[in-house]
Amino acid sequence: MTMAMAGLLYLGLFALAAAMQRHRKALAGPWHGPTWAPLLAPGGWTLLGLSLLLVAARWDNGLALVSWVGLLTVAGALVLMGLTYRPHWLSRGLIAAVVIVILGLILPR
Repeated sequence: MTMAMAGLLYLGLFALAAAMQRHRKALAGPWHGPTWAPLLAPGGWTLLGLSLLLVAARWDNGLALVSWVGLLTVAGALVLMGLTYRPHWLSRGLIAAVVIVILGLILPR
């Protein structure tokens, strides 16, 4: 379940970064088309909320919140460092994040 939460956090933070005007040039991709661009920010917040709900449903509330905030920091640092040094790696990380979410939901604890 932690894997799925980490993947959702990465996807959500990537969507929020891609929705910002200042990061649009660095994160160029098909998601900046007229159909996807308006959905980036709401989709990012939804993914962050889903990750919190996912972990809150499985763990004790105190432990869930602490682990969520900790992984939020790690995912935020990954996105921040990727935006700073290697922006093209972030879009490659999307595929890895989707695989991590799927594996985290399928594999037993």
